[in-house]
Amino acid sequence: MPFRRDEDDGYGLQLPGAPRDSVVAWLIAVVVFLVSTIGSAINYTPLGFLIGDGPYYAATAVSILNDGDLDLRNQLSGGLVVHGPQIALGSDGAWYPKHPILMPIATLPFLALFGMPGFLIFNLLVLGAVAAALFLLARLHAPPAASAAAALILVFGTFLRAYAYNLSPDLFALLFVTLGFLFLLRDAPGKAGCLLGAAVLAKILLVVLLPAAFLHAALRRGPRRALRFAAGCALPIAALLLYDRALFGSPWVTSYDRNVSVVDGQVVTTSHRGLFDNGIARGLTGEILDVRRGLLPTAPALLLAVPGFVLLFRRRPADALFLLGVAECLILLLATYRDWNQSHYGNRFLMPVIACAAPATALAMERLFTRLGAPGRSRSPGSAAEAVP
Repeated sequence: MPFRRDEDDGYGLQLPGAPRDSVVAWLIAVVVFLVSTIGSAINYTPLGFLIGDGPYYAATAVSILNDGDLDLRNQLSGGLVVHGPQIALGSDGAWYPKHPILMPIATLPFLALFGMPGFLIFNLLVLGAVAAALFLLARLHAPPAASAAAALILVFGTFLRAYAYNLSPDLFALLFVTLGFLFLLRDAPGKAGCLLGAAVLAKILLVVLLPAAFLHAALRRGPRRALRFAAGCALPIAALLLYDRALFGSPWVTSYDRNVSVVDGQVVTTSHRGLFDNGIARGLTGEILDVRRGLLPTAPALLLAVPGFVLLFRRRPADALFLLGVAECLILLLATYRDWNQSHYGNRFLMPVIACAAPATALAMERLFTRLGAPGRSRSPGSAAEAVP
């Protein structure tokens, strides 16, 4: 996503070297795509990348392409005993997708062109785009070398790398979150609202990001900016409500409220809303320390963001508080989620935390490069002025 040279970044500052930023972003995307493609090729087995919920997202895309509908009964064999928890029972009795359909729709060209391996190609492209978006987000606060280093570290030094060989809805949603944060911090609230609204379409849990982003827009630039953010959110959120109304009879009933369990031969609908009953202390301990899914063992690169947030708070306190607040909100909320640990590696639900850490990680790398006398000490956008309250 190119920036125009000398375009205002929303804080009365100028973004230097914007054309070069675009080139660097593309290079990062290509590097991450190629490295991840090589790793995926080494591990490749037919459909072996469809891990976790992946088969259900793939089945949804196949149903749309081949049947022209969202009823998964033609794609899933084994009955409700096997698939009930992973489908949403429609008001007409159809087996609709439990999971959001935005990613299956986005994969349709790849499925049509490449068959089932197209899902993996799509996922690898998304990972490359996420890396580029992380660079651009970091670049708002740090120089190019430090921002590029931060983007690569956050991809290969966290559990993100484990989702290259996958069809990951969380990675897909992370792309929208990162771009949404980028535009929000660049004072483009309408575009930010549209992108973060799309993130909700990709991952409904991310609706919790919208109030924080709205508040940031209102406090940072006034009510008009907040209204523009809300207007940007309106279309994707309206689409979600209409979808729920058409399939489940009410805009307030989501696909996660219509899952199925078979108890004593009787079909019983269940809702994910009742799953947020985990002890918060136990959940936090697992989220941070669990060997396979905790942030410290699976995303040690995030430790760089700790001193980086101190630097970010000195330069851009409003941005620092927003990013920290979003990260803490997600961590605390998901600590109460009974199934927080349903990931094959790392905590996929916490991928947005990596986006929150991008500017702080870049600032930490800038300080490190300065100490080492490396090129990362060149002037960054955030160093052109005193801290902005």
